[in-house]
Amino acid sequence: MNNIDKLTELNYYFLKLREILLQEDEHNYIRGINVIINRIQYSLEYNEDAKATIKSVGDTYSFMNSGNGSFSDFFIWREDFNERVEANKVLTNLRSDITSLIVSVDNTLLNSR
Repeated sequence: MNNIDKLTELNYYFLKLREILLQEDEHNYIRGINVIINRIQYSLEYNEDAKATIKSVGDTYSFMNSGNGSFSDFFIWREDFNERVEANKVLTNLRSDITSLIVSVDNTLLNSR
C-alpha cells in the first residue's frame, strides 16, 4: 500500500470517527478531527506529498491524545454495560487502526510515546 492509499484510508477512518463523535453529541474533540479531515482532503485534492500530510496528521492526532482530559480519555457511555463495551470496542479499534496507519509511515510518532 503506497502513501496515497494510506492517506485515503486515514480519511475513511477519520470520517468514521467523526460520525461516532456526532452520534455521541461530542462538541469538543470533533473540532480537531475536522481539522485533520480537512487537511487530508486538501492534500488528496491538490496532490500534496502524502507522507508529509500523514506526518502532519500524526502530529495533530498525537497532540489531541496528550495529557489528562485529552481525546485519549474520551469514551462512549451507555447505561447498559454490554452496550457500552461494544460501542467502545468499535471506538478502540478505530483508534488503533488510525495509529497503526500513521506509525507505518511516521515511526517518530511511535518513539514519542
